[in-house]
Amino acid sequence: MVKFNVIEEDSSTNARLGILEINGKEVKTPVLWLGCLLKSKPHPWDHFKVETVLVNAYEIIEKRMSIDSIHEYLNVNGIVMMDSGGFQLMKKNIPVTPELLLDIYKRAEPDIGVVLDHPFNPMDLESRFERWKNTISNTEFMLENSHNIALMPVIHGYTIDDVKKACKEIKEITYPKMVGIGSLVPIVRYMKTSVLSELNGINTIEFMAKVISIVREEFPDTFLHVFGVGSVSTMHLMFSLGVDSVDSMSWRMKAAYGALQLPSIGDRFISPKNGRRKFKEYKLLKECNCPICNGKSLKERKNALDNSKQGTFYKRAIHNAFVFKCEEKAFHNAFEESFLKDFITKRLKKTRYFKVLKNFTSEEEPSSF
Repeated sequence: MVKFNVIEEDSSTNARLGILEINGKEVKTPVLWLGCLLKSKPHPWDHFKVETVLVNAYEIIEKRMSIDSIHEYLNVNGIVMMDSGGFQLMKKNIPVTPELLLDIYKRAEPDIGVVLDHPFNPMDLESRFERWKNTISNTEFMLENSHNIALMPVIHGYTIDDVKKACKEIKEITYPKMVGIGSLVPIVRYMKTSVLSELNGINTIEFMAKVISIVREEFPDTFLHVFGVGSVSTMHLMFSLGVDSVDSMSWRMKAAYGALQLPSIGDRFISPKNGRRKFKEYKLLKECNCPICNGKSLKERKNALDNSKQGTFYKRAIHNAFVFKCEEKAFHNAFEESFLKDFITKRLKKTRYFKVLKNFTSEEEPSSF
């Protein structure tokens, strides 16, 4: 059901190109999965080609939905991954059994189902031992009772030893064709916390890079996904570290906040207020060929995407999703045309991730990762 082949590795970073095949569909990796809500539009694939979509079983559980075919329900032809909803279930304290989740997967028939994991909370480190115990128990049960559902186990760990132990315990159950890394979203959002730095002796971003390096080493031929860290900047960082896929809802969330996405820059607002950056990137906006901007004058584009106007969220979300997928394509092009290091440097130079990138791609010193 699932095949993953690495076709080329970059010499200046740990990035790699590959092909993921599942259920007769294939996609070039590294790839970004657009996270989408089941009952709320917009759905980007209604406007342009989208090959990878992520949905969340939490929405089905919370709204008591019954879906017999997720592809028919969404009218999507691409590869659909369904997350277990572990992060949302943790926040809402909703108990769910692996049996229930397997039943949802059997009915909805996603191409990939994520095991029922129990993500960690960096503010409650003691609970991580019990949460991992529950995750590995669920993993074993679901893999034994999968009935041909393609399942993705998930690694969690907030120390280097935790991560190595988690990899070992997954291997004792199976050698997966796909594996995910979870629990990184909270530490990306709250990077100023020193908890993980104290535990590991390295800063948060260095820890993330080390985790990816360990999992890649333990599962060198396995398709590697990192959950929830797929902003435009972090996507390029993750890909350069050797991750095969990431997912993101930020195309939608940023649109709701009023933020516009453009290549190589942070959030921008057509009508800035409250200290937001004044929009000056007219050249980039004029060059945009997304379904919202294409064929329109600059004035028409600004009106369609203006955060101060009613009814522009939908259009802004489609624009943002298109930019995200274009950045994925730009990464592939830079890789294939042998200027990946320069491309990533340009994209990340003004971000907090650039220091890690410089260390990671240094030609003068061996990488510490």
